[in-house]
Amino acid sequence: MITSAGQSAGATMMKVLASRAKLQFTFNNLAKVDDLSEEIRTIIVVVGASSKGLGAAGIDIEQEIQRVTALLSRAKEMGMKIIVAHIEGQSRRGKTSDQLSELVVPFADLVIVTKPGNEDGFFTNLCEKHQKKLIVVDATSAVQGVLEQYFKAGE
Repeated sequence: MITSAGQSAGATMMKVLASRAKLQFTFNNLAKVDDLSEEIRTIIVVVGASSKGLGAAGIDIEQEIQRVTALLSRAKEMGMKIIVAHIEGQSRRGKTSDQLSELVVPFADLVIVTKPGNEDGFFTNLCEKHQKKLIVVDATSAVQGVLEQYFKAGE
């Protein structure tokens, strides 16, 4: 399953990359606990706060934080792998996006970020703090290869 944390366009970009990687998945920007099932083995959460996206979804940041926290807590209980991705670069960083990243990274089995989104070392430091595996790619398009390798390895 691919979902968003912050309702930016990043989740839609991930949907395209996952399709190119020939993954079988469901896409739900506003996935909730009730959307989880035993068939789902991995959740990809794409972090990037967009006030426009949140507004279009009819929610505020506090509602988004509650939704994502409940979703990932339940996913962990169910034994699902969680991939956190920040693929929109520096333009999608900021106080709210960083707050969401700090919320979701502790749940992660793997964190994927683009080099432009980690120029200040934010994700490097966050992943070191929580002892999470971090993969930094040069460009968003390179995420496709990471997905192919990850799922080919059966993780």
